This record gives sequence, C-alpha cells and structure tokens, in this order.
Amino acid sequence: MAPPLRPLARLRPPGMLLRALLLLLLLSPVPGVWCFSELSFVKEPQDVTVTRKDPVVLDCQAHGEVPIKVTWLKNGAKVSENKRIEVLSNGSLYISEVEGRRGEQSDEGFYQCLAMNKYGAILSQKAHLALSRIGSRW
Repeated sequence: MAPPLRPLARLRPPGMLLRALLLLLLLSPVPGVWCFSELSFVKEPQDVTVTRKDPVVLDCQAHGEVPIKVTWLKNGAKVSENKRIEVLSNGSLYISEVEGRRGEQSDEGFYQCLAMNKYGAILSQKAHLALSRIGSRW
C-alpha cells in the first residue's frame, strides 16, 4: 500500500515570503547602493583630461522611478551651479570653460554623481577630471 501523499511545501502567509525576499535583497552586496532602491545607472562619469578653457561633459544618467534628483560632488563636496557649471536635464554635468587656476578655483578633481528618488540613493564611481599640462602657460 502506498504511503499517503504529503504536500511538497506548507502554505505560508504571503507576508512571510515577501519579508524573506526583501531580506535576501537587502543582504546582497551591491556596490554604491545605500538602501533598497529601484535606481540604477545607465551612464556613469569616466576619467577625462582636458585643456584649460575647453568645455567638458561628465556623464551621469540614472534609471528608476521619477522624480530622480541628481547632485554632483567634487572631492566629496557638493558642486554649486554657476554661469560655467550646470547640471543638464539628463543628470550630466556640463562645464563650459574648465578652470585651471591653482587652489579652489580649479575644476580639476574627483567627481561623482548622486542620484536620489523616493526609494533611496545611489552614488556613482569616481571620475578624475585632469588638466592637460602640455602647452600650458600657467
């Protein structure tokens, strides 16, 4: 005589499965993610070398639930927009004339973009903006 059939899995309340899935996602190591987020980068900034007074665009495009706010950091500090520096509608950073003065006036440094929405935030890889020293007069 055959043994009685047993269910393959016990029924669990739907909330338990959702909690287990969220716990698994939160414990997964994902670089650059601060919390559970539906954000991801489509484009991240890359290292670039430019000549003084040239324009440059540092790419940053994030995908996720809108609205997405993009903020730029230079050497860890927030970048302020002005007549030369502007965050484009796609999130990229545009510098119309790269400055090469010594000290705080220089645009040279490490840049990152921070993308945020209602679910969380992600921080891009660092990109180094360097100034070409060839033919420089300063």
